[in-house]
Amino acid sequence: MNGQTILGNSSDPRIKACGVRIGGQEMATLRPFIEGAADLNGSFALSIAKQSPGGSSTTSQKNRFSEGSLGDTQVVINRPGRVRITLVVTDDAGKTLCDLDQTIELSQPMTRI
Repeated sequence: MNGQTILGNSSDPRIKACGVRIGGQEMATLRPFIEGAADLNGSFALSIAKQSPGGSSTTSQKNRFSEGSLGDTQVVINRPGRVRITLVVTDDAGKTLCDLDQTIELSQPMTRI
């Protein structure tokens, strides 16, 4: 899975779209995003749990966001493996704006000749 976008479930009209974009070749770069109203502020929690033949790992980030954007948040992990992605975005009042909970397979990068 490269150059893909996994969309989350938006539960507020101030959020046009939300989810995680996946890119990279040797390593996978996961970038959570929201497309929200310019005056929207709140916080987000991102969790990545990976299982592969080499073992398992978990990483998480919690941070605030402002002006309807999560900024340039990213997590880089090696391939291949099964990855569970969990993202929860809330506004300042604690209302859930977007959520995502999905498991994907990150394939081995293609060998270039």
